[in-house]
Amino acid sequence: MKLIKKNINYFFVLLLIFSTTDVFAHGPSRQKVNQTIDIDASIESVWKIVSSFKNFKWNSDIENIEVASNEIGAERVIKFSNGSKVKQKLEKIDNTKKMVSWRIIETDNQKLPVNSYAAKIILKSVDSNKTKVTYKAGFYRGFMGNDPPEELNDENSKKKVSEFIKNTLTGLKTIVEKN
Repeated sequence: MKLIKKNINYFFVLLLIFSTTDVFAHGPSRQKVNQTIDIDASIESVWKIVSSFKNFKWNSDIENIEVASNEIGAERVIKFSNGSKVKQKLEKIDNTKKMVSWRIIETDNQKLPVNSYAAKIILKSVDSNKTKVTYKAGFYRGFMGNDPPEELNDENSKKKVSEFIKNTLTGLKTIVEKN
């Protein structure tokens, strides 16, 4: 009988612990945006542009870029035509896999309402004169607490990131195919 009471008490303690943790769980969920575009050019031609952290003026909304180097850990400040600024840090350049990754370390929520934004661009050769470019971004909305204002909610953050990526890929395609 003592053992049964002890087991019942143990059961209720566990039940209490696990049932209350759900009550305190909250906050935003990680959002993802993946977009792909085919470019009529060799993978080497596209990689020459994509692998240069200094050269990111593919997006028509970008007015100016400030960056010191193309080394891992380098930071670039992107200034948009509306005056917004976004600061990014280069995380990785993989010449073998044809992949570049970076993260945003400071952002203007009017342009990109995000937190913990990490992105990468990956190139795949379709044939000798066609390259598939994939841009993947993962992030949290602009407001990390509960009940975000509309301009900083999941939907708006995802919309702004999607527009930014689309403009970036379209601009890259235009630049590469002109050459």
